[in-house]
Amino acid sequence: MAVAHLRDAAASDRDKWKDFGRTAFECVLWSCIGIACIGWALHTTDLAYGKAAFYAGIAIGDGGVIFSLLAAYRRGEMRGDW
Repeated sequence: MAVAHLRDAAASDRDKWKDFGRTAFECVLWSCIGIACIGWALHTTDLAYGKAAFYAGIAIGDGGVIFSLLAAYRRGEMRGDW
């Protein structure tokens, strides 16, 4: 029985660390998309498009990271990590 519990604990830890890696990748991805939008805003010549792209980049970058972290927390709750 102890061996089965150790095996289950190892599988649970592996799933938790996979999810942490996935979340880190998603945060980096959202940040890169936001930075790309902000970079596009710096290179455009139209003020209206520049402002729209700048604020969209901020919203996409920050919103995506927050969404990823909240989703990771929800998945951790469902797995019973905390």
